[in-house]
Amino acid sequence: MKKWLLIGLMLVAGVANAAIVQGKDYVLLAKPQPVADPKKVEVLEFFSYTCIHCYNLEPVLNPYLEKLPADVAFNRVQVVWGKPMEGFARLVATETATGTTAKLHRPIFEAVMKQRIDLSKPDVLSGWLKQQPGIDVAKFMQAYQSFGVNAQVSRQTKMTRDYAIEGTPTIVVAGKYATQPAEPQRLVEVVNELVAKARTELKK
Repeated sequence: MKKWLLIGLMLVAGVANAAIVQGKDYVLLAKPQPVADPKKVEVLEFFSYTCIHCYNLEPVLNPYLEKLPADVAFNRVQVVWGKPMEGFARLVATETATGTTAKLHRPIFEAVMKQRIDLSKPDVLSGWLKQQPGIDVAKFMQAYQSFGVNAQVSRQTKMTRDYAIEGTPTIVVAGKYATQPAEPQRLVEVVNELVAKARTELKK
């Protein structure tokens, strides 16, 4: 009898630990933002290539992204809190424009966080890209200076401000639920629960 009671208490504790709490695990944005596709649950990861917590989150977040449901739209936004961060925003925008995110995202993190290479500077970036397999450096750097990428840098700057992002990583779900700081595994659990919450709201 005691054995089954103990198991029951453990199960209840597990459910309690899994539940997400507003104010602890996530907060409501003071000003909810419009989503790109109202038919999907939008998930935005506000991150920075200079953030060690973002770097540590990657190995845990990636398996979740590989199994992302069809009704979830995920995008990364490089935060821009000042002029020095615009180079990284330009880098993220260029990866997207050239379809090289899968090839470059993690290597960029490794270069910035582990090797201390400042890839926000175009001359440094160009030299580093020459060492990366399968990258057309001329094409990449041409896109890097393009009007479209300029517009995306401005957009990431505006989003950082509009979403009132104060720390990284912050993941915003459905334009209104923003995660609070947590260990990588817990953060992914919170995102998963927020996606389920937003999905239910879409069906209403």
